[in-house]
Amino acid sequence: MDLDYFMAGFVAPDSGGKEITHFYKSKNEEKYIDIKCYYNRHLRPENLLPRSDKTRSFYWGYYFHLIVDNLWDELYYKPAKIRYKDKEDFTCLFEQDMNILDFEYLEQNPENNVFLTFCSINVNLEFFLDFPPALIYDNIKKIKAYYSNSDFRPKAKSQILKKEDIEEFINTAVKESINAFYK
Repeated sequence: MDLDYFMAGFVAPDSGGKEITHFYKSKNEEKYIDIKCYYNRHLRPENLLPRSDKTRSFYWGYYFHLIVDNLWDELYYKPAKIRYKDKEDFTCLFEQDMNILDFEYLEQNPENNVFLTFCSINVNLEFFLDFPPALIYDNIKKIKAYYSNSDFRPKAKSQILKKEDIEEFINTAVKESINAFYK
C-alpha cells in the first residue's frame, strides 16, 4: 500500500461536487452513497489487479472515504441533527466542532500525527478520470494550508461532538473498512 496515494484517495471525494465524487443515488427522495457502484467501477479484481500499487492504493483510500462518510452520517450526523433539531445553526456548529477537535488533536500530538505525513504527499493522479485531478491537488493544498495555520482554529468550545465520540467513531470506521477490504 502506498500511503501517499492512499491519503490522496481518501481526500479525493471531498474535492468536488458530491453528486459526482460521492456516487450519490436517490431513493425515496433521500440521497445515499452507492458504494457498490464505486466498487464495481474501480475495485473489482479484473479492474484493479492490472493497476499499479499506487493506483490501487488511491482507489482503496477513496473507497474507505465513502464507507466512512456513510458511517459518519448514520452514526453521528443524522442522530445529532435529530437531537439538536432546535438549533438553527446546527450544521455550522457540527462542522465547527469537527474543526475544533481536529485542531485539538494536532496540538496534543505535534510530533506524531497523520497530518505530518499528509503534508509530504507527492502524487501524480493523471490516471484518475472520474473528475479532473486538479480538483484533488487543490483540495490537498487547501487541507495543508488550513491545518498548518493555527489562526484558523475556531475559538469556541465544542458544543455537540466530544473527543470520545471521534475516538469511538475512528475505531468503528477502521473495523468497517477492514471488513470491507476482506469481503
